Amino acid sequence: MADMVKIVLEERNEKGKQAVKKLRPTGYVPAVFYGPEYRDAVTVKVKASDIAAVIRSGHWETVRFNASLPNGREEMCLMRNIQRNLLNNEIIHIDFIQLLKGHKIAVNIPVVLEGREDCVGLKHGGIIEQLLYEVEIEVLPTEIPNSVSIDVSGLNVGEGFSVKDLALPKSADILVDLEELVVTVAQPKAEVEEEEEEVEAGEVEVVAKGKAKEEEE
Repeated sequence: MADMVKIVLEERNEKGKQAVKKLRPTGYVPAVFYGPEYRDAVTVKVKASDIAAVIRSGHWETVRFNASLPNGREEMCLMRNIQRNLLNNEIIHIDFIQLLKGHKIAVNIPVVLEGREDCVGLKHGGIIEQLLYEVEIEVLPTEIPNSVSIDVSGLNVGEGFSVKDLALPKSADILVDLEELVVTVAQPKAEVEEEEEEVEAGEVEVVAKGKAKEEEE
């Protein structure tokens, strides 16, 4: 779990499409802050440069912020939603959600595979297939991990890991099926097709022999 990132959420008086449009060229992103103690969302703005690195990391959903608010308070929060311009991918709006100590929150944790190069099954011609890229959990704010890693180096062809094998925080309540596969080492497609063809050929042969026996009778 990484340290909290400090940001300043400044008061935003600009409201409405046109006003907000003029805000972006100044280096700010319009945002709102809400949570258990902020039922009425606070309209704020944040410097794009202050959050650029976090967003580029790809794990922005699990990064905790220590945010200074216009009311003078400092609050722990997460980025809950990022809206982008469909044409140029520019960030046009961000939602920040308050985190309270002792209160669990639902988050999607990225799943990272380790030991790919040393995977036993890979050396035997298998293919590593990641089926789940993030897992949803409810967890205490102080225990939110940036990601969860799983070592696939010991997996052989036909083996895999499911959600129940992930090393998650003690306070985590898993919100997905524990038996759901996260990663598996599959046989190459060509080999699977060959096996199927062999089975089909064997079935035809058995049928042919049975028919010959009937004819003899």
